[in-house]
Amino acid sequence: MASQSEIAAKLGVNVSTFKDFIARGIIEERERGQYTYEECSKQYLDHLREIAAGRYSEDGLDLSAERARLAKEQADAKEMENAIGRGELVKIDDIVKQFEDQLLKSKVKLLAVPTKVAAEVNAAKDVKECKAIIEEAVKEALSELVGYRQSASSEEA
Repeated sequence: MASQSEIAAKLGVNVSTFKDFIARGIIEERERGQYTYEECSKQYLDHLREIAAGRYSEDGLDLSAERARLAKEQADAKEMENAIGRGELVKIDDIVKQFEDQLLKSKVKLLAVPTKVAAEVNAAKDVKECKAIIEEAVKEALSELVGYRQSASSEEA
């Protein structure tokens, strides 16, 4: 059995460093004069091995788990980058912007329909001809929407 100062001297550290090891849990705390060199040196060497292996962290983080998490994030980022390059993945902001533009153009054309067709409808011979004129103007306005097919809308009506 030995005192803290005796063990510190054998480990090659000063007493305050040895006390710091105890405070940080690197070396198990014992009663005064109850330390053994073998036990303390084993605990100290285990601590040094953890540092050398990259598994020790002051703040309790598991460094190997953090490295694995980082590697996974990097792999996911590369996978996403490749998917974008292949055209399998798109940015939602780009799609939203294109859709908003299409809707705005359609809205403008639809709001212009009454003004555009008023004279033609007024000169039409009957209700059937009025309907055809209005339908054509609406279809033209809807053509601003990508993917809109006039044949599909005619079948639905």
